[in-house]
Amino acid sequence: MARRAIVHIGMPRTGSTTFQHILAHARDGLEKAGILYPDLTPRSASATPHISHQHFGETLDGRRPRHERGELLRRLSDRLTHSGCDIVIVSYEDFFEQLPRLQVPRVLNGFFARHGFTAEALVVVKPQSEFLNSIYTLRTLLMRERLGFAHFTKGYVRSGRFAYDQRIQPWMDGFSGRLQALPVRDTRFPKTPLVPRMLAALGIEDRVVPLMAQKDVRRVENRSPGPVAVEVSRRLRAMRTHARLRVRPREMMRVVQQLTRERGYDQERFNGIWPELRAELAERYRETNDRFARSVWTAGWDDIVAPEQARPVNELVPGLIDGKTERAITEIIDQASRQFAVTPRHSPLDRPLNLLGEQFEALQRRLGILSLSRVT
Repeated sequence: MARRAIVHIGMPRTGSTTFQHILAHARDGLEKAGILYPDLTPRSASATPHISHQHFGETLDGRRPRHERGELLRRLSDRLTHSGCDIVIVSYEDFFEQLPRLQVPRVLNGFFARHGFTAEALVVVKPQSEFLNSIYTLRTLLMRERLGFAHFTKGYVRSGRFAYDQRIQPWMDGFSGRLQALPVRDTRFPKTPLVPRMLAALGIEDRVVPLMAQKDVRRVENRSPGPVAVEVSRRLRAMRTHARLRVRPREMMRVVQQLTRERGYDQERFNGIWPELRAELAERYRETNDRFARSVWTAGWDDIVAPEQARPVNELVPGLIDGKTERAITEIIDQASRQFAVTPRHSPLDRPLNLLGEQFEALQRRLGILSLSRVT
């Protein structure tokens, strides 16, 4: 019987967390059904298994200590050797973003082949305008942005990460063309939710669906923030709250999102994409999208990928925020800050120190990139 190693490579913010949540919570039942979804959480990270294989992916691209790479490869090797499962699934959405020079697909293909598994990839894609918007909201969830969306787009709109044909080429090469792609919205299956489509494309729905609760069919994990939460995050970043937290910024932002919803805000997710920008991105990447589509679907991009329904820009503009919303933002900042034992810095006198801190962190990031290039 052929044994399959399915590597879910992303892309980011395309239902990955929901997919991982379902697999992680059905881990024991899946193994009985012949599907191994291994725990690849390093000993140094947490006693609780992570729902995805983020740590494993980060060891492959050098973002975690080198010894953890060996630790997790040995653990996965042991599981594959002693498991009777004919399918193993590894899921990490940032595989889509990894640098080609790291040769991760080649490494994984060889690793799985040595254990008798044939590697294949699954990627879920969406239009570049949505991806750009998602990158920004993800950065706000991590408390990494203090400036508005328009300023952010200047450094990203021409990014190579939006050329999807180039992004998947290392996986096509490393896995000998064994790659499946799904759009977030598919013209062929307009009423079928994404996760069931993913399971069907992989041919494992008969094993996984019986283990899912009814609510899992339309489950949405890791919800995108709305405009108020985004504005709160930007102000927390400007106050350098992230540098004074004893937990990850994402944990504080979960509380911010909850407080925002409790006040009746953010019923819709943030949208910073204005119509002209959407049109510009569609035109800029028309050729690369078609090359991608024809390589995976033998059809054009517009034949398969249903466009996003146009939504108005709902970004809050500092100085133009109504009094009620402004008070709510201040209250959310103060309440979340108290909960995480940090003091809000509203004074303009703190601004020079905050800017100095931003410059220092920018220098650290540059040195980190240089260091990473030497290690890998």
